[in-house]
Amino acid sequence: EMVRHRFGELLVSRLRDVDGDVAQLLAERERALLSERALSSFSHEALRERVRWSGVVRQYFVLDAEGDLAYPSPHGPLTATEQRFMERTGQIWRNREIPFAGSDDDSPAPPTAEKGPGKGKHATQIAPAQKGWHVWYWGDGINLIFWWRDEVGNIVGAELDRARLMSDIVGMLPDTDPIEPRLANARIALVDSQGAVIYQWGHYEPAENEAPLATSPLSPPLGSWKLDYYAPGEFVGAGYGRGVLFNVLSGLGVFAVAMIGLAVYFYRESSRDMREALKRVSFVNQVSHELKTPLTSIRMYAEMLEERLDDADEKPREYLDVIVSESQRLSRLIGNVLTFGRRQRSALKLHRAVGNVDGVLRAVLGHFDAALRARGIEVVFSGAASQVAEFDHDALEQIVGNLLNNVEKYAAGADRVEIVSMQDGDTVTVSVTDNGPGVPSHGKRRIFEPFYRVSDKLTDGVAGAGIGLSIARDLARLHGGDLTLEPTAEGARFKVVLNAPRPISGETP
Repeated sequence: EMVRHRFGELLVSRLRDVDGDVAQLLAERERALLSERALSSFSHEALRERVRWSGVVRQYFVLDAEGDLAYPSPHGPLTATEQRFMERTGQIWRNREIPFAGSDDDSPAPPTAEKGPGKGKHATQIAPAQKGWHVWYWGDGINLIFWWRDEVGNIVGAELDRARLMSDIVGMLPDTDPIEPRLANARIALVDSQGAVIYQWGHYEPAENEAPLATSPLSPPLGSWKLDYYAPGEFVGAGYGRGVLFNVLSGLGVFAVAMIGLAVYFYRESSRDMREALKRVSFVNQVSHELKTPLTSIRMYAEMLEERLDDADEKPREYLDVIVSESQRLSRLIGNVLTFGRRQRSALKLHRAVGNVDGVLRAVLGHFDAALRARGIEVVFSGAASQVAEFDHDALEQIVGNLLNNVEKYAAGADRVEIVSMQDGDTVTVSVTDNGPGVPSHGKRRIFEPFYRVSDKLTDGVAGAGIGLSIARDLARLHGGDLTLEPTAEGARFKVVLNAPRPISGETP
């Protein structure tokens, strides 16, 4: 018990070291903002210019003595960026959640005396200006505001750019590979307030519901986030209890030592094959974690760029379209890899929710429309599944996305793809039909096998691992349906059947 207690303290200390790095990043942000000089005296246009060129601030604001916004003023003309800021922060100003110059709790701090030679009537100093962090939730995550009293006594503040902040936090954390030796068989995960993993590193793969060996919350203002430390159960005894156990058992004599050695031998032999199998299975997830880092950066900077571009900037918007398109492609790839990894661990599950099948299909077509039209393929959608049903939205999006991705890659010479949806009671049917070359007869029997491709020739110019259709069929079967290749005169037609029951009375999407 003493070893376990000390081991837990050691793990928490490691997590606090990581927390210290994150806190230092926020402290640097704070120091940079406090160095701003009398922002309340700046014109509105000057403040807007500072926002345009700032890499970390999403919006500045200034409060008057009554706690009302002097900038951006809700009564004056607002830019599109300022209007979105007012929407995000409206509740903050209505409830006066940030102290202002005339509020009761905004009195100046008492003077502090300095003792020593030469400290006459000037032996007191006023404490630094008031400052603080404000945290609120908007959209899909946490948002941060830092406010302070500037040189002329007014309260000013800045909303940090959430995408840039998260990118900087992820960028300062250790890489997944190469990893430090002490995390070779462990994992640390940064988890947000909703329980979602923001970033993780270390080679150990915890089970789906495995509890961490140690947990430590981050320091304010990110106190709702936490760090979890995972390691196999025998890691405690193997790493820190062996010496104590050996000292205790050594008193039992040579026989006890021989028995322990024999047990270690059999344990190593029996677990060797298990470790090799685990390495092969965890390889899929390791690849997906490697892909998450570039995808996170692409998406974050695409969002930042989109907010700062004017409508007249046509050429930069073309570049932005490429960034968004490639990030969507990478998202689909990562989604397939993660789903395949869960399938290998028998952890593939559905998360049904009330929704509209045609609405999900339109969203998927919106992602593929530009890419398909660029290849000269016309997209035709006939939707007849508009009734509310219960199904896994992400799974349906992945199924249809994989089918359209195959049309984009393999339907050479096609000029049309038709998507038709139907709904009959609790059964939903979606068909995807193209007029391309179709599937050769020798490949129809094996087309749904993992890693099978009709042709693996490099000269075909088609990239892929051959797991898309296999994953799509598994997701359809989890819905109580199936994915099949239907006979057609030309091209290829895939039919998706899902069991999507109607929700109980009174339930809305």
